[in-house]
Amino acid sequence: MVDLETLAALDGLLWLRTGEAAAQTLSLNQSTICRRAQQCQRVFGVETKKVDGEWDLLADHALLFAERSVHQQARWLGHGPLRLEATYWSRPLLCDPAPNGWVLGLGNIVGMPRNLSLLRLGIVDAWIGAGPDLPEPEDPELTALPLSEMPVHCVVGPNHPLLERPSLRFEDLSPFPSLALPSGAYPKVEAALKQVGLWSSPVRMDRYDRRRWEGLSEEQLTIGYATAMSLEISGGGLHRLPLDLPIRSGDALIVKRAFASSPSIAALRQTLLERLAPIAARHPEIVIAT
Repeated sequence: MVDLETLAALDGLLWLRTGEAAAQTLSLNQSTICRRAQQCQRVFGVETKKVDGEWDLLADHALLFAERSVHQQARWLGHGPLRLEATYWSRPLLCDPAPNGWVLGLGNIVGMPRNLSLLRLGIVDAWIGAGPDLPEPEDPELTALPLSEMPVHCVVGPNHPLLERPSLRFEDLSPFPSLALPSGAYPKVEAALKQVGLWSSPVRMDRYDRRRWEGLSEEQLTIGYATAMSLEISGGGLHRLPLDLPIRSGDALIVKRAFASSPSIAALRQTLLERLAPIAARHPEIVIAT
């Protein structure tokens, strides 16, 4: 019912949340994004609104979903670039430059629900997510292709009093605040850290903001969490505590099962593994998937 560019304009706003970001990612100008998005809304009888300065859809529509499915099939057949979203650390470490045949999101969406929704709706074609919060093996629609596995560390700023302790127990951390994302953002991580008394100080953050995550650990007494991958881009202001957290993380490529065996996914995964290899060489705790 609409051409690829017209639906891409609307879905670009919903994915990237601003006209400026959509225009830059989709190689269109902002006026084209706005005009085509409005045209798409009229065709499918849907409305958008701005929430905290970002675009969202008031209600989805079965006909719009069906049209998206057709357009997604067209992208997988080579009639347009595929769309890749990532975590805030995998985007700069594994996706720069953007892999061949893919356009890249902003890498700042916090939590599983929004990313999984973009995948299920067909707005995004693949997402580099982080374990242990990945689609379940029995998920009928989505599958996770592993890239790596690694431990998760407690981290604090350079002047934190816990750094003076030669050994620690989790009880020793309880007097200090510990970062927590909105409930349900990463359910398995949340449950594991709550079991050991962490995840106590909520941070309202739908989009990754370094000042509200690593920044709170560097400048205050707040305990944060990091992996070797996220420490690669943290700027060196965080220090590990000598305490093992009861979870393991790692990156995984998440995609609809219908497209998991696509040559495009095989090529993308190979590119990501090749870019991961030198990072793992610097950090032996990173185990690369085979």
